[in-house]
Amino acid sequence: MLKFIVLSVLLATSAFATPLTTGFQCGSIAHPDGVVAAQERISASFIKVMNTYFQQIRLSFTVKSIRRIGATYNVVHGAADGNAVEQQLKYNHQGDAKTLNIYTVGEKPNLDYAGWSSFPWDYQKNPMNDGIVVDYNTLPGGAYYMVHEVGHWVGLLHTFEGGCNGGDYVDDTPAEASAADGCPVGRDTCPAPGADPIDNMMDYSNDACKTRFTPGQYSRLAQMVYNYRGINLY
Repeated sequence: MLKFIVLSVLLATSAFATPLTTGFQCGSIAHPDGVVAAQERISASFIKVMNTYFQQIRLSFTVKSIRRIGATYNVVHGAADGNAVEQQLKYNHQGDAKTLNIYTVGEKPNLDYAGWSSFPWDYQKNPMNDGIVVDYNTLPGGAYYMVHEVGHWVGLLHTFEGGCNGGDYVDDTPAEASAADGCPVGRDTCPAPGADPIDNMMDYSNDACKTRFTPGQYSRLAQMVYNYRGINLY
């Protein structure tokens, strides 16, 4: 039987005297040693990279504990956004709106993405669905991909949302007609001023190309987690 791992993580901000409890669910590798390998990859590589980006706004993550749950091959390799298998995984959800649950699963055939995330404004109507699902094969090198998904969890949209009309509700990310691929320096797909933000964590550029969030994005995520997750970063 394959296994996926459920981790509990602390989400701490300097605005609070005590850390906030979060759940962080990570997952499965067929090899018996994969459980340990996954734990090491998450706690060391991913957390370090993620904190590099979010501590700038006084939001940080630390691993608290690990809970392991057995799962069948069909569960581990059958999850897709909104399907019954995803719902089965998320029966293991822990915590409240401040709790980040991350589920790692195996690659599912015919999917062209490595993971997905809920948004903070969806929590109230469906708390059990809150969290991130990611293909464990993307870790640890996919830590930057995880930063992208956590960006969604704190309320950020893609930089190409809405195409050239703009739709990410952030003023300092120039409009972008479509997702970037690779690292196309100088790409400019919209008539509005500003080259495409291919260096932004919320684009689809490769990891080496993505280096930052903008001040406007930090401002938006602070507002989103305050409104919907009860986290005060001000």
